[in-house]
Amino acid sequence: MQKNESIDDYWSSEFTSSERQFFQKCARALLKKTFIVRDKDEENRKMFYFVSKNSDFFLRYFSFMGFEVLVQKDSGVIMLSNSVNENISASVAVNRFRFKKIESIVLCCLWTLLSDRLHKGSLDKLIKITLQDLNMELEKYDYKKPFDKGPLGEILKLFSKFNLIGTSGEIGDEDFTIILYPSLQFALNESEFVSFVKEAEKKMKGIDDEEQKTDNTGNTIEENEVDESDVIPFDIENE
Repeated sequence: MQKNESIDDYWSSEFTSSERQFFQKCARALLKKTFIVRDKDEENRKMFYFVSKNSDFFLRYFSFMGFEVLVQKDSGVIMLSNSVNENISASVAVNRFRFKKIESIVLCCLWTLLSDRLHKGSLDKLIKITLQDLNMELEKYDYKKPFDKGPLGEILKLFSKFNLIGTSGEIGDEDFTIILYPSLQFALNESEFVSFVKEAEKKMKGIDDEEQKTDNTGNTIEENEVDESDVIPFDIENE
């Protein structure tokens, strides 16, 4: 796309009718899921290559909403991210989904498991783990409560919604696996991860500082009111 070329001109001259429809599909997928993962399935693969080919146009289009479109070709991931610069106020740029504490703990464990596999040189496009792998990682946070099938299923379903993971089989079955998509790498950066782990360990071990906490409405709540369902300070990009 030429720098001085208008979106309308490019739209009418460069895209066929079917490509326009597919553009709309890709744009809505990014708004809904945040990530497009090339190796997830054939539909995601088509969207990945279409957005990659037309990345300048997508970037221009989403810039009007305060977003950037980041194409990670090596990882096979496209991410919709908030764009923050001198022309966009922080209040407009903040557009995030906040996870509950246990959801964040599980996400952190999945991120760690993926990172470990990648650092060990795994060549698998999609890395698979077992429920036992996840439980062992959870124990590092002193989370030793039985994880009921229902709550875990809801958490994994939530992460699947954002194209962070997939699942194969039914929870409880011997062959059940969790598929770690490379998009997990971009759900947390290294500094966020270190900060989050410290906070999570304190909360799970019950050694929080003796200061008041605030809930997600901004109201102060006393220490003894904080429980497993409370929101902790971690979030992920989302529409």
